[in-house]
Amino acid sequence: MTSTFYIELLYYPYEWVTDLDFYQDGRCLGLDASNESLISQNSITRKAGGRKAAERETQVIVDIREFMSSLPNVLHQKGMRIIPVTLEVGDYVLSPLICVERKSIADLFSSFASGRLYNQVETMARYYRIPVLLIEFSQDKSFSFQSASDIGDDVVPTSIISKLSLLVLHFPRLRLVWSRSLHATAEIFASLKANQDEPDESKAMRVGVPTEEGIVENDVRAENYNTSAVEFLRRLPGVTDSNYRALMDGCKSLAELALLPVERLAELMGGQKAAKTLREFLDAKCPSML
Repeated sequence: MTSTFYIELLYYPYEWVTDLDFYQDGRCLGLDASNESLISQNSITRKAGGRKAAERETQVIVDIREFMSSLPNVLHQKGMRIIPVTLEVGDYVLSPLICVERKSIADLFSSFASGRLYNQVETMARYYRIPVLLIEFSQDKSFSFQSASDIGDDVVPTSIISKLSLLVLHFPRLRLVWSRSLHATAEIFASLKANQDEPDESKAMRVGVPTEEGIVENDVRAENYNTSAVEFLRRLPGVTDSNYRALMDGCKSLAELALLPVERLAELMGGQKAAKTLREFLDAKCPSML
């Protein structure tokens, strides 16, 4: 595997995994002048022979935790209606099809280290046709992780380039979006929302949230997985975002999990400490109510 592979995968990923275009600073990648001219002509045609179409209010559904950043304010300044809600999946919902998980550089590294990012992308892919990972750089920092000459020939577990490459290969529908700044992100959102329906607030809030009967709406894995059992597993002591999938692969049910010795748990969970924590919880006696 060569360094050219990494560069092409990260900067021209639609050639590998999708026929939909990626965006960088609001500009569609991979289009030559003739294609851009065609898009411009098509946009005029869609405006009924050049007549200005009636403008509609664009809206973005934003997870309330994102208000710790300035992006919602920048989007508002761009004329978008901001709808603050508590989202179980993603940070921003741009349309019924598009969900965005936004990461600063520091958050990107920490999310990879904890395994949280894999789980976030996996969840977006379950409920949205177009899951998007937005990587937002600081305006006063270099717009790159490393120079092309520093990229090695092989997959390196500690390399952020290798991790991103493996992530997009594992989730073929995932879009990677690179942004230089908050204002560039606002322009990208406007481009992504073009010709898309507006998101529904009530539906976005229900995504990933089980009903009283334990049913999760529009869960594409529901036919293949007992989602209630998966959620229960992830809440057990010692089980984390980085090891619960190995436990699912290593045993067929929670009943089988409860019988696994600590040595086997350590193999699946990647360490004795987590395995011992889980084993002690499973072996603990229930307190007497008498």
